[in-house]
Amino acid sequence: MYFTVGWPKVLSLDFPGENSSINHICCDAVKILVAAIGDNFIGIWYANPLIPIVFYRRNEESIAQVGTNKTIIWKPDSRQLAILTSLGVLILYHIEFDADGNGILAQIDPPTSNLKRDSAELFIKENIPKLSLREQSSIKLDAPITTICCISLTELLIATDQCDLLRVQWTDLDADTVGESGELALALHASINLRNIPFYVNRNCNLKSIPPLGDNSYVAALEYSPFIGGCAAIFSDNRAAFLIAMHLRFEPQNMHGFWVPDVEDATVCSVNHKFRLLAYGRKNSDVVVYAIEDTTGGLEFSHRLSLNSSVIPGSLGEVRELKWSPDGCVLVVAWEKGGISLWSTFGSLLMSSLSWDFGLHVDLMHHNPLQVGKLEWSTEGYHLFMTCKKKLGESCTENNNDIYKVLQLNFVKSTLSMNPCMASHSHLLLQGDDTLYINQGDNLEKIYFGNKFSFPNNSSEATKVDCNLDDSIDVKKSVDISSILSESKLWNMIQLPLTYASSNWPVRYSAINAEGTHLAVAGRTGLAHYSMLTKKWKLFGNESQEKDFVVSGGLIWWKGFIVMGCYSLLDRTDEIRCYPEECKLDNQYGNKIQVRAPVISLNMFRDQLIALTADGIVSLFELKKLDAYSLSVNCAYEVDVKSICIHPACIVSLTVTNLRNDLTAKTASTSSDTAETIIVNVCGRILMIQRDSRNSVINSLMASCLASCVECFWLSNALEKSPMRDCLWLYSGAHGMRVWLPILPPSNEKIHEAPHRLHTFMSKRIMLSFPLKLYPLVILFDNVIVLGVENETTLYTSEASSHFALPFCLLERKSQVYLHKILRQLIKRNLGYSAWEIAKSCRSLPYFPHSLELLLHEVLEEEALSKDPIPDALLPSILDFIREFPVYLQTIVQCARKTEIALWPYLFSMAGKPKDLFQQCLQSEELETAASFLIILQNLEPSIISKQYATLLLDIALQNRKWELAKDLIRFLKAIDPNEIDSPRSSMVVNMKIAPPSQTQSQVNQNAEVFNMILGPIARERSFSTTVTSNLPKEKKDKQTLPTNSLNSNTSTLTGALNETSASSLPSNGGAAVVRRKMERSNSTRDRKEIFCIETILQNHARKLLQNHKLIELGYMSAFLDFHLVTWLSQEIDRSAKLDDYVEALNCLHEELKLPPALLHTTSEDTELSLGTDYTQLKKHFAIDNQHSLLLRPSSHTSESGYFSLALMDTPTSMNNGNTIQNNITAIKEHEELRYKSAQMNEFVKSRSNSQISFDHIRCRPSIALQDEVPNIYSVNFDNASTNENNLRILPEKLSIKIRYLLQLFIEANCIDYALVLSILLHDAASVGRIVNVMIRSESVAICQRIDAALKRLTQWSFDRDSIYRPFMISLQPHIYHLDQYIISAAIKFPMHHNVEDTDLSLGVLPENKVDGSNNMAQTTHTGNISSDWGLENQASEGSAIDPGDASNKAGNSNFRRLSREQSGRTEAGACRIM
Repeated sequence: MYFTVGWPKVLSLDFPGENSSINHICCDAVKILVAAIGDNFIGIWYANPLIPIVFYRRNEESIAQVGTNKTIIWKPDSRQLAILTSLGVLILYHIEFDADGNGILAQIDPPTSNLKRDSAELFIKENIPKLSLREQSSIKLDAPITTICCISLTELLIATDQCDLLRVQWTDLDADTVGESGELALALHASINLRNIPFYVNRNCNLKSIPPLGDNSYVAALEYSPFIGGCAAIFSDNRAAFLIAMHLRFEPQNMHGFWVPDVEDATVCSVNHKFRLLAYGRKNSDVVVYAIEDTTGGLEFSHRLSLNSSVIPGSLGEVRELKWSPDGCVLVVAWEKGGISLWSTFGSLLMSSLSWDFGLHVDLMHHNPLQVGKLEWSTEGYHLFMTCKKKLGESCTENNNDIYKVLQLNFVKSTLSMNPCMASHSHLLLQGDDTLYINQGDNLEKIYFGNKFSFPNNSSEATKVDCNLDDSIDVKKSVDISSILSESKLWNMIQLPLTYASSNWPVRYSAINAEGTHLAVAGRTGLAHYSMLTKKWKLFGNESQEKDFVVSGGLIWWKGFIVMGCYSLLDRTDEIRCYPEECKLDNQYGNKIQVRAPVISLNMFRDQLIALTADGIVSLFELKKLDAYSLSVNCAYEVDVKSICIHPACIVSLTVTNLRNDLTAKTASTSSDTAETIIVNVCGRILMIQRDSRNSVINSLMASCLASCVECFWLSNALEKSPMRDCLWLYSGAHGMRVWLPILPPSNEKIHEAPHRLHTFMSKRIMLSFPLKLYPLVILFDNVIVLGVENETTLYTSEASSHFALPFCLLERKSQVYLHKILRQLIKRNLGYSAWEIAKSCRSLPYFPHSLELLLHEVLEEEALSKDPIPDALLPSILDFIREFPVYLQTIVQCARKTEIALWPYLFSMAGKPKDLFQQCLQSEELETAASFLIILQNLEPSIISKQYATLLLDIALQNRKWELAKDLIRFLKAIDPNEIDSPRSSMVVNMKIAPPSQTQSQVNQNAEVFNMILGPIARERSFSTTVTSNLPKEKKDKQTLPTNSLNSNTSTLTGALNETSASSLPSNGGAAVVRRKMERSNSTRDRKEIFCIETILQNHARKLLQNHKLIELGYMSAFLDFHLVTWLSQEIDRSAKLDDYVEALNCLHEELKLPPALLHTTSEDTELSLGTDYTQLKKHFAIDNQHSLLLRPSSHTSESGYFSLALMDTPTSMNNGNTIQNNITAIKEHEELRYKSAQMNEFVKSRSNSQISFDHIRCRPSIALQDEVPNIYSVNFDNASTNENNLRILPEKLSIKIRYLLQLFIEANCIDYALVLSILLHDAASVGRIVNVMIRSESVAICQRIDAALKRLTQWSFDRDSIYRPFMISLQPHIYHLDQYIISAAIKFPMHHNVEDTDLSLGVLPENKVDGSNNMAQTTHTGNISSDWGLENQASEGSAIDPGDASNKAGNSNFRRLSREQSGRTEAGACRIM
């Protein structure tokens, strides 16, 4: 609970102008003045700021007579000092304060106005007193003094080397008559010889010490505690003892001692007053801690502090110094060979300098830089002064004595150390001397207001806001921030305002409200509070009111009020004050409650305030808030607790709650909000005081002890409906965490039906214990997480002479899940129902599966690695418990993969075979978990098994669209070594729980002679041959292994792939090189077969996707699995890539892409074509009108589909009846231009080429009518509400990009059918035109006929079913017409040669000479002399096959010219409207 921060400071407490060694440091009772002594001087410093006040140097004559300074001690009132010298003489110094009250600092501003101070930070408000130091007397007894300690405000206890103890008054020491005669008289006064008092070795006081004290033994170290009524003592022979007196007066007849058992090498000792503990340091580097037993007053072993298990034995040396903190919460230990450590009260290690980063040049085991001589805690434990040995090489000295300099360590501590009532909050709050450290998980503005607002962003989707409709901008009344607190590690540092800290340093109490919005601090006097929302402090407006009271009994928040126990300096009364946080701090707004004695501790339970006062009375007050500024207080009852504690100051903490020892039903008059139980921590023992159901008065004599060695405790009262609601959580340091929870009866067993209950005789509550890896400061019950803090260090420079050579200490917030710890303890005690109820309430936590994994992992490692037999193994019960949750399979495989393979047989012998678990994963569709089982199968089974299961899982992953998983499975399959397909796994290790461990060959002599000698002559086994020869008969040697035939992709199935095995035989003759080549050839064949198997699976799945028109999934498959889609599609042109029904494909794409239906359900007069107009009439008039309508072409630089074509290359050959046919169809190119028939339209296109004319997203097409009697079928208006742009542009932007990318792939693969369907889906008429252009140029009449028929059926369907594609299909009629004309022309020119079997059915790349010829012809042919071909100037390539002088062609040309002249005036009307 104490943590170091920042750099250790190097202090110079030497005499001014000298470089001397510091022998001892001691602070006064209030930790404000610091006294440091050297060999011949004494200096007094002010603690904050660290300023020297006075120095005193002894002369050489005094040093020669009484020796050098050794130890210093303060009188409790800070008026006197006593110094023990090396010769056993006590020197008394008197301290005089300045009567004027002026401080040592005179703050004078310069006369220049620019240099005058105008900020409060430049003024030192602390009045540092002016002191004078005077040597009063020296006391020399007849025997040298060995040690001294202060036992009261007026008395000293002095020990001599004659084994005497002298109890003297401070007033006796400062008498003026003390001289040589006075020294003798003083030595005879109140002297106790320890050889005359009894010593016992056990706590029953019936066995005396044998042998007694030796003649030369004396007390070397002594420390007194008034709460234990005795002293911890170390004798010169290193024996440790505890001296106790029956009365406050130390008299021989009332004193006895206890020897510390088994401690014969003690070096130092220290006493914890609050917890009544005695710590003894030993020469073996350990520290043993003993507690005082209340019944006999003897010693009882508590715990041991040891680092020997983590360091080299003997590397630390003996314990040099021990010192408990002022509040008794931590113990600091220093060793002789260097290093310090910090331990909690009951043995939890908080910090060790052995783990600090001192750099590579420092060997901590041999030359530790922290070789500490003396330790001293400063104010409130925020600073630790250490006298450290300085290396001789760093300074020049006259002698070889060690020089000790002073280091100061800065600490922050948990608010629980001074204010235990903060245990009920979930905020991690640490306090420094003038700084607060708070860990809230996130900024409070984000916690409370982050879900209230939605800010505009660039995305079109609305921002999701997780808040209720009734939420307002005001702060929520109850906010669940425990999940946020469990995740963040951010520290908010809040500095105290200088106006408050300058005069009230240091911070003594700090508190935070339950919501985490307000903080309150109390220093030396007064109070201040801070708002996390406004980032402002609020102080007393009247500074005199701030100085009038001292907070002494705790600080707590309640419903906007700050409640504190304080002492009024003005009225000299003890009070409980309540200040509202909404108004300014002023006494007129405060509420006061008078109490009889000083308040020691406070706590709150709902609306009930419990207060402990110094007279041993516990008072319970009922608070009621009247308004924002006032409240009413009513004292409910009072309880006297003096009978359960030695002194009220020994009560560490207390609280009031409704928790009871039993689960009996509460009476109707008893409410759940009523406090029925008082829980008190007395010196580490938890006592529970319950109200008797028959009597409303609480009797402290009825207290029952629940646990011991407890540092702090928590209550889970905040949980509403949870099995862990009424639980008591205890932390016991080295003993770990304990939880006292109720045992839940089964749901069918009623609590109130006692006669009908089963005779189980079970306890109603149980105490469970489990270890923790951190010191708990906050318990988040809703998240089953413990929060704590650990120290981390970093080194900024490795230069030894630098001020920053020491490590810099940081704070790091840690967390630990404790759910699996509780579940294990309950299951171990056969309380499975309670464990199941607790786990069921935590299933919603994101780390619940991880908790089950930790539960299984801990039990597995403990039992599998145990050398002793376990008749009642816990692992089967753990597995049965985890099986109740759906994450069973995931837990098993995650645990197995994080443990050693040697433990797997023990795990799967009880959890089930990995094969069966794999099948269960497939049945439950847990594919990722099944993939994890493949790793286990690979290590436990032959590779052929893991290969088969991986192949099966790959097929299922493809069906479920798990692309990332499929990618990993493909990599897994390719990584399997083909040589290990049939070989068994050698990594499987049989656990000793199943079979005895086998010895290795190196341990056993494998020579056969040894076995013959032991077992007698036996048949000798055949020896292994070192040469590779064949044992086959001669006729079998000639047989060669047939090569593996490649499977046909159309007939291969997954079953064939799974059952596929390969075998290779060795050659019958030949050398080793031939064998190696044969094996390499066999391995390469196997590799090709493995890759072919994977490719077969992928191709089968791709074929299935293509047949079902799932193109998006096909694109994802190609992207994730590196599947070469273009290559594969070029092979599927005549198979799955061939479409027979465009309408069905288009409807399937709409359904797959979740697009609006392709059919319009609502029609109107504006959107419908006339009833007399049908598709036949459209074709009839289009045949006439096409003589004048001209096709537009896109820009020659870019594609209308928005994509540039990739580099085209020859596609793989397609298989057609086993024959390879060269694909001679021209590939579709992005710069392909659509050809036009009219010179006038060509000029129009040239003039509009920069406008990127396209057919994309066309709403309608204008009409080109010859005569008035022809119906205007092209001038249909589609701009109404029923067929607006949103209906036609049905593709979202991102989806359109994906479809266009797929279109590009299909075009490059020469898949005409899907390319046309996707172009129609995109409304891309330019793409359709390019495809038609290439088909015509390819001279594939069969393809043109099939495509022409498909487009006509699609157009007919768009007219019959009123489809949204009707306008677009109308715009495609010129392309369909050109297809018709080309088919007719081809039938005339090649009446006997345009057979379907003789034509190519796919698009390809034209031969280079054809392309060049067509391009040349296109450049030389004049646009006005266009022959009767269909826009394709490829006469040069066709040769004499086409007669340009054909009569029919001339007639068609003449008709085309006549129609063009008639329509020349309406060229603009014939152009398509551009979107």
